[in-house]
Amino acid sequence: MDVVGPMNVPNEVSFENGVTESKLTLVGTQGSDKWWPDFMVWTSFIVSQLESELKGRGVPVKPESGNVFKVRVESVGLYWGFAAQRCIVLARVERKDGTWSKAYEGNNASGNIHRAIDGAVHKVVVAILQDKDFINAISR
Repeated sequence: MDVVGPMNVPNEVSFENGVTESKLTLVGTQGSDKWWPDFMVWTSFIVSQLESELKGRGVPVKPESGNVFKVRVESVGLYWGFAAQRCIVLARVERKDGTWSKAYEGNNASGNIHRAIDGAVHKVVVAILQDKDFINAISR
């Protein structure tokens, strides 16, 4: 609540996973290590976090809502530096009717690749919730 704050959205809203196929995608290699995320699984996590955070702020999240938004992870990048690893996650949120769409980036670095990944995914959720365009879109 401290980072994003309260919301005054009276409309019901629902979310769908916009990734239609569960498959592993190679996003990074370091030596003999390879990282293969499933964008459908990552998107499901983002959707569940959005629903939870919005409910916690009093926004009516209902599966049968006519105000539907599709969420999808579009790309993931892993990068290695001198003392830290970086993960950049790009996700898109769009109205199901196609009248609004916006991309969001989560960019996080850590000395541990798993923490870099976790942080990047959480930063996508924060970026979405902090965005005035998103708030306006779910309010219409």
